[in-house]
Order: sequence, then structure tokens, then C-alpha cells
Amino acid sequence: MDPIWIILVFIAGAAVGRFWKEIKEWANRALGYILDGINRATEVTSDAIVYLVKEGTRRIYKKMEVWVKDIYTKEIKPKYKEESISRSEVPDEIKAQLDQKEAVKLMQLENRI
Repeated sequence: MDPIWIILVFIAGAAVGRFWKEIKEWANRALGYILDGINRATEVTSDAIVYLVKEGTRRIYKKMEVWVKDIYTKEIKPKYKEESISRSEVPDEIKAQLDQKEAVKLMQLENRI
């Protein structure tokens, strides 16, 4: 069974205050790294998607995803940039939301057994 992934897309910046500003700054840098690796003469990109991801009970990280399409071969592939963050860096309201969803998911899994 794959690990449990809980993915939150940050839409309301006001809800997470200072942390949102840090996420935006990181996202701008990450997008720069991704775009540097793309051949702009033959490839086009989607808008970037930024996630806060919780994997299992320990690992939390920021992830940016951009889809890239080669205009000649029509091949489409994702490009990622990830950075781990410590649990202490996650805002309390996000931690509470992740913990609540984790508890619900664990109860759902226990009911399947």
C-alpha cells in the first residue's frame, strides 16, 4: 500500500500569515530552478502548483510541480522541486488540520481491516 499523502494547496495566504510569504519566496526560487532546466526553444510549461505535503507521521515538505510539454514530440512530463521543512515551521492551524485529517484517514483504514 502506498504511503498516506495529505496534500494541501495554499490558496488563502491571509490564513497562514508570515509562513505564506516564506512559501511564496521559496516558490519563486524553485520555479527559477525548474525553468533553468527547461529548453525554452522547444518546451512550454503549465502554471506552477505549490503544495505542503505530509507523508506518514514524520515528513513534511514543500513541493512545486510544473508540467512540461515538448512542442515537437508532444511528450508531457512533470518537473518537481521539493524541500523538507521541520514540523516547528508549519503554522499551528495547518498542523491541526493535518493531524485531524490523519486521524480520520487512520480510522478509515482501521475500519477496512
